[in-house]
Amino acid sequence: MREILVDGYNLIGAQGRFRKDREILLGERDRLKKSLSVYASSLPEPARITVVFDGFPTEREGSYGTAGSVVVLFSEEEGTADAVIIRLALRHREQAIVISSDREVIDRSRMAGARVVGCREFLDRMAGRIKPRTPPGQMIHHEDSDRDDYPQRPSKKGNPRKPSKKERQNRRTLSGL
Repeated sequence: MREILVDGYNLIGAQGRFRKDREILLGERDRLKKSLSVYASSLPEPARITVVFDGFPTEREGSYGTAGSVVVLFSEEEGTADAVIIRLALRHREQAIVISSDREVIDRSRMAGARVVGCREFLDRMAGRIKPRTPPGQMIHHEDSDRDDYPQRPSKKGNPRKPSKKERQNRRTLSGL
């Protein structure tokens, strides 16, 4: 089973909703948990989504809980959510997909063998805004298109239509979400 590890406050911040007010933040955490639960139910393959938040939970939340198929953790004494996510990425290695925009979390998760997706890309995927691209080897031709509209790339060896290694890896990761 795949493990999707989410940096909770990082994802809330990517939505532009991060506020330091305790009540507002509590509402944003609840909203994130619900939207991730809906997203998890729409996945073609079963996956466990673990959302990690910094700090301590309120009395109402508890330090560990589930909202549907979403597991919620708080870093508490362990320090930061980043440390918890890195520890979980090390535990799950290739089965882990880490959702974060934090450079240290990205680098250390990749070193552990986990796949990484940025928060903006994940939000786009959740919203269903990412459309599948034309499969490699197939081109779309338009009657009224003009070849001069496309910028010229410097000549290089290899297939010019083949995406970069990083782009192919990113596509594989996103196709699994």
